[in-house]
Formats: sequence, structure tokens, C-alpha cells
Amino acid sequence: MRRTAPSPTVQRWLAGGLIVLLAALAVARSWYGTRLDSFTIDEPWHIVAGTVYVRGGDRHLNPEHPPLAKLWVGAWMPATFRVGPEPGLREKAQEREWVEQTMFEQNDPERIQQRARVAMWSLNALLLVALGGLLWRAAGVAWAAGTLAFLALEPTLGAHLPVVMTDGLLALTLSLVIVAAGVLAATWQWRWAAVFGIAVGLALGAKHSALAGLVGVGGVLVVAAIAGFRKGGGREVLWRLAKLAMAILLGVALLWAQYGFRFHADGTGGDAFNLAMDAKIAEVTKPALRAAIGVSDDFHLLPRAYLWGLADTVRTGIEGRGGALHLIWGQVFEGRTPWFTWPAILAAKIPLALAALSLLGLALLVRSPLTPATRWMLAALAAASTLHFAALVVSPQAWGGVRHATPLLAAAAVLGGGAVAEAWRRRSRAWAGVVAALFVAAIGMTIREPRLWEYHNELVGGTEGGYRAFRNEGVDLGQRFGEIRDFHRRVIAGSGERLYPDYWVMERQWRAAHLDYHRFVETLDDTNTAGVWEGWFIYTPVDELPWPQYEWNPAEVFKDMEKVAQLGYAGVWRGRLMRPETRASGIGEKVMEYLYEENGQDYALVARRLEEVAVIRPQNVGVGVELGNAYLRLGQGDSAARAYRRLLEQTRVKLDRKVERQLRDQLARIEAGEDPAKIAPMRNPWME
Repeated sequence: MRRTAPSPTVQRWLAGGLIVLLAALAVARSWYGTRLDSFTIDEPWHIVAGTVYVRGGDRHLNPEHPPLAKLWVGAWMPATFRVGPEPGLREKAQEREWVEQTMFEQNDPERIQQRARVAMWSLNALLLVALGGLLWRAAGVAWAAGTLAFLALEPTLGAHLPVVMTDGLLALTLSLVIVAAGVLAATWQWRWAAVFGIAVGLALGAKHSALAGLVGVGGVLVVAAIAGFRKGGGREVLWRLAKLAMAILLGVALLWAQYGFRFHADGTGGDAFNLAMDAKIAEVTKPALRAAIGVSDDFHLLPRAYLWGLADTVRTGIEGRGGALHLIWGQVFEGRTPWFTWPAILAAKIPLALAALSLLGLALLVRSPLTPATRWMLAALAAASTLHFAALVVSPQAWGGVRHATPLLAAAAVLGGGAVAEAWRRRSRAWAGVVAALFVAAIGMTIREPRLWEYHNELVGGTEGGYRAFRNEGVDLGQRFGEIRDFHRRVIAGSGERLYPDYWVMERQWRAAHLDYHRFVETLDDTNTAGVWEGWFIYTPVDELPWPQYEWNPAEVFKDMEKVAQLGYAGVWRGRLMRPETRASGIGEKVMEYLYEENGQDYALVARRLEEVAVIRPQNVGVGVELGNAYLRLGQGDSAARAYRRLLEQTRVKLDRKVERQLRDQLARIEAGEDPAKIAPMRNPWME
């Protein structure tokens, strides 16, 4: 008896159902691998800002990031979510403090987190379905299914699906742009120009770093438009370019829509940022970039809040924040990141079976007969990935880790989908077996991973090996707070001893959970000059490595302590710590709070306390800068020069070239005999 093939309608329903099913599986895997996670450091900020956007329309809070994720989650917040009156916010530190008070002292953070997670899963599920649908149109259902299956198994992207951040959103929206560009380049139909424009608007609203990939895709489409000369001459080229221009304008219009079609951040016509726009642009030291942002602001080409965030991204991402140390594959590097930083991060993060699947797809596709839409899609993928990677390499630092490289993970997924499509097209049992084996291996490598964010592959010894191989935000971003809190309730609380965590979690989060939390230095009047503490301590695996640049010798630090528990990336120790350097760092932190949160202006006090720190920690960039600034404000030019020079001449940590140049400029003005009180203080590069 002969089997009849399903009708085209049934086939479409089956293909659509498969895409929806794979998106649902991606969400389910994400839930299992993130169910224990607490907030990341940035999520409360994004949630509060998004709620303010939705309820009042103002966009001056958290302009560091475009508003797509924040608007979506803000719309999901319940009416009972309380946001009190906003005080005048002069600095980012003040804004963060107010946001954390709002989240942890006025609301139920765990309930809000669960609501936000559902919101982000919903948004990302829609994007996954849209991506599957576009891939189906551009390259076939097998390619779409393979890509979504890859995304469902890839740990880093799964970890980002529920978090109110921008990196996972960027990966998916930029993928939409790439696939839509392939179809547009093959058809040049108005409806695909509209689809491409919508995708561009979503990517612009996801994250500022979308711009690098968008430029690459735009270049490919310009080439595709010029290729129309062979079909219809110059008229065809102009017609295609006109469609491309209209698509880009649609994308920009959607970005404006996310800012309420207002140039200014606030409905009153003002811009109540935590730093004035002129000052923010002035922080950008590269003349071409500073001029481009300034012109865009002068002519109102883009919303001011977007441009403010772009200036911040350029300063912190492309130009850097100052001296830095980088732990890459277990080795410490000073100054700029070495050339192999990002390949090393990606090689350690992608499951080996999925990496092999991507490489297989690349190899199989080189000589495969591809449709025009698929060829242009792959060209756009190559261009976007190359420029995004170039933007990463240009940056002198890599503190964001793999989360700043998520578009490259999505690109790997598209190539993996190509391997599935080729195996299906060739009807080869051998290739189908290889592809299936790689998927099964990927499941085996990742399915038992309880914390997707922390995942590292076997090249670095698995997740636990990754703890000691890298130090960046792709390893941990505060998600272990819940386990520390529960351990405190079970064990520490009954001991009657204090907890001193050196683990990055928001202070208000510690205190709102009623932990016996203490900082190493609680006030500027601290007299613990010897730096002695007793009780419980939280440290991370990288703290068990020597860091001579910071005078950190784990043999000395932990000699009077016992490790009681290892909660993933967080280690719990008990005993006695004696370390004057820790006290010096704590004094430095309190001074920064005094200046930037409390608006303190007793610069004699600032200078006195920072002198204590600079003697012990001369490599601390923020301390050296603020000490010199304090002396300028006191009119003491010689002392200011000495403070700046000490930071320049220290040899423990190599300074960023931009910071070094700024310090030398300050010294030149002082040595030229200018009135110290009239020399503008240097902006602390660690104050975003």
C-alpha cells in the first residue's frame, strides 16, 4: 500500500508546530538551568527603569541601554509594584542606590523576579518562533529546526532567556535582521523590506552594540542592491537602494517609538540623566566617535537618551575604564586584552558537540547548492559576525565575558542549522547519523548542568574548571545569592558571628534578606588599621589564586580560615582575616560613596583618607584620580601633581593608555602654573 504525502497545508502546519515546539523546549531547558538563579546585578535596575518608562513615560533612568527589554518587562509589572518619588540623581551611584532601595525595600524581590522571568521567556519565545519562521522561508524547515534545536541546547543563550538584560535579546534580534536581509536581498519585495525594517528596529532597541552587526548587514545589502545592475541597469539599483533606505528609516522610526517619539528623555522637555549630556559626550576621547555622537545630538537624529547610552557604551566598551587585569584560560594578563581573548572565551563556553556541529555546517555549506536567499543570508551572517567580533577585539577589556559575544553564539547556531539542512537535502544516512550523534552528545554534555550561566566545556575542565580559568561576568553575576542566604539561615545565623562577603551582590539585597551582613569598612571613621576581622567570609574560586598585582597571596589570606562550604562559584569560609590591604580597599569604597552618593564636599577629609589607601594600593585608579582631584579642589597643586604622578609611576598594574594620557594632561596643566582651583577635576574612569 502506497503512502500518500501530506498535503501542503498539513506540511505547513507540521513545520509550524515543530518550530513552536522547539521554542517551547528552549524555554523549558532554560527554566531548568536557571531555576536556582537569583537576580543578576543589573536586573533590578532594568525592571525599575522599565516600570517608570511604562507608567510615566520618562526615559532618563538607566539610559545606558536601549528600552526594548525594559519596556516589555515594565508592562508586565503588577499594579502593586511600588515605585516611590525619585530624588535628584546626580551620579550613577545615586541612581543605583535608589533603584536597589525600590526593589529590595519597597517590594517583594522574589515575586518580582518570577514575574520578570515569565515576561522575558514570553518575549524570547516569540523571537525564537519568529526566527524559526524566517529561517523556514529563507533556507527551509530543516535549517530552521536545526538552528532552534541548537539554541535550545546552547547553555549561555538559555541562561539569558529569562534575565532582564540585553545580551540574549541582541543575539535573537540581530539574527532576525540577518535572515530577513537574506530574503530581502533575494527578492527586493516591499513586504520583505518592511520585515527587515522591523527587525532592525528591534535590534536597535535591544542593545547599542547591535550597531556593529547592522553596519555589516547594511554593507551586504548595498552590494546586493548594486548587483541589480545586471538585471535592470542603474534604475534597478536605485530602486533597490530606495527600498533599503525605507527599510532603515522604518527601523529608526521603531527606535523612536520606543522612546515615545521624543528627542528629550522626559515629557517635560528635560533630560534628568545622572550626568549631563555634554559631560557624557566629553567623556568620549576618540574625536571621530565624539563628533559623530555630538552631531547626532545637535541635529536630533536619534533620541537623546539613546545617544547618551551610546556615548557610555563607547567610553566603557571601546575605550575602557582604566587599568585592568584579565584572567584568561588560567593566566593573568595586564593592560589591554591579548588578541586571543575572545576566541578563548568562546572556545571554553560553547559545548564541544555544538561547536563541531557548527564547523560541520560551515564545511558542508561551502560547496552546497544554495538558494539566493540562503546565500545572501550567509553573507549577512559573515559580515555581521565579523564586525561584531572586530568591535570586541578593539575593546581593551573583556569584563563582560561571553555575554558580550552572544551574537556569535547565535551565528554558530545558524551554521549548525545548516548542517542539519544539508544532511536532510542529501538524504544521507551517514551525514544524518553524524548530525544526530552530535546533538545527542550535546545533550549529554549539557543536560545535567544546573546553572547554565556558569557552564564551561571540557577544554577547561568543565564548569568548575571555568571558575578558575576566567574572571568575567560570563562566569557569575551574583546569581548564587539565594544559596548563600539559605546557608546563612541554616548555619551562620545560629553562630552569632558576622558575615563578610567578598562576592558581588547588591548591598540592599544582603540587608533586605536580614543577613548579618557587614562590610569590611562600615564608616569613614574606621580605626581598624591592622585590618583584622573574625567570622564568616564569602570568596570565589579566583580568590584562591595568587594576584601579586593586588598583593593577594591566598596562602596568607586563608591561613587562619577553614572552607566550610562551596556553593558553586561562592565559597564559604570561617575564621580570622588579617589584611591591611582589604581595609584600604574598603576605605576607598567608602570615600567613593561619600563623593558620589552622599555628595560629600569635605575634600580635606577625602584627601586624608585616600592618602592612607594610596600608600598601600598605589595602583588603584579611582583612588589615585580622586586624591589628585581632592587636592585640586583644595588649591594644592603640588599635592595634586604628586597624587597623579604616583598613579602614573606605579608598576603593579599597567594603566590604560587613555587614562595615562588624561593623567599626563592634568600634570601638564599643573606644571604650567595654572591655578589648581581652576583646573577641572579628572573624571574618575570607574564612575560610569
